[in-house]
Amino acid sequence: MNLDDMKAFLAIAAHRSLTKAAESLHVSQSSVSHRLKNLEQELELLLVERGKGVKSIVLTPAGEEFTLVAERWMQLALETQSLKAKNRLSLAIGAVDSVNTYLLPGLYQQIICRQPDLRLHIHTQNSAALYPLLEERTIDVAFVLQERIMKNIEVTPLFAEPMVVIRLAAAEHAAEPLIDPRQLKARDELYHEWFPAYSIWHDKWWDPFQASHIQVSNGPMVLPLLQTPQQWAIVPLSIAQSKAATQEYVIQYLSEPPPERICYKLTHKFAKSRTKEVLALLDELLAELVKQFTYLRK
Repeated sequence: MNLDDMKAFLAIAAHRSLTKAAESLHVSQSSVSHRLKNLEQELELLLVERGKGVKSIVLTPAGEEFTLVAERWMQLALETQSLKAKNRLSLAIGAVDSVNTYLLPGLYQQIICRQPDLRLHIHTQNSAALYPLLEERTIDVAFVLQERIMKNIEVTPLFAEPMVVIRLAAAEHAAEPLIDPRQLKARDELYHEWFPAYSIWHDKWWDPFQASHIQVSNGPMVLPLLQTPQQWAIVPLSIAQSKAATQEYVIQYLSEPPPERICYKLTHKFAKSRTKEVLALLDELLAELVKQFTYLRK
């Protein structure tokens, strides 16, 4: 029996009107009539009395009896659907904003291509918030920029990337692929506190008591705010490369660079059995992503 046909019959039985049944199902009245006819033909039973001039629907004795059967059938069908949903593969991934925006979108597409029926949930949070989400199993895997020790979480360094200067393209900048930090003026900086070790390095070169011209709390906001060739920002290489390809920006490496940004992968030590299959695929795709990024940074 067809689920839609059964829903149509139960709507008719409940409202005793084809019009109201159609409205409750958000379909046309003709669709309801067609579904009822299909069900009657399959059962070889007349479920509804048909008579000219009759405004309300009247069920036949067989229709009255079948109403109880249909209700039980619908309950079993819903329970079966729920069971299928629970056993459907799913993966919840959490990552910091810059990683989710600039590194992982292509990987998400690859996962869906390899597992078309996978339910993929993507969360964007800061590093500190992702640890408890993983421990309580709200997410299955996370990508963070801070290493912490927690009882049930495995922390694995995924890759490291240099921090580089990015600015709007200009002839004088293109001629200087390597730049000394002393050449950069604080008044022209767009600053974001990427990670603690970076902030310590930054304070050695520019007076922390003389704040940068523009400070942002969200790293990806830096690039849209670059308006003149004099302005500059220090960003992870992955972000810089995503924009430098447009030729609107230029990348400059620092002669005395800050510590590299390390991205860590977090997984639960006791991952759900249904999740392990997808995590294995994720690891395969991550290995290729890291390999490509390692090549690009050379």
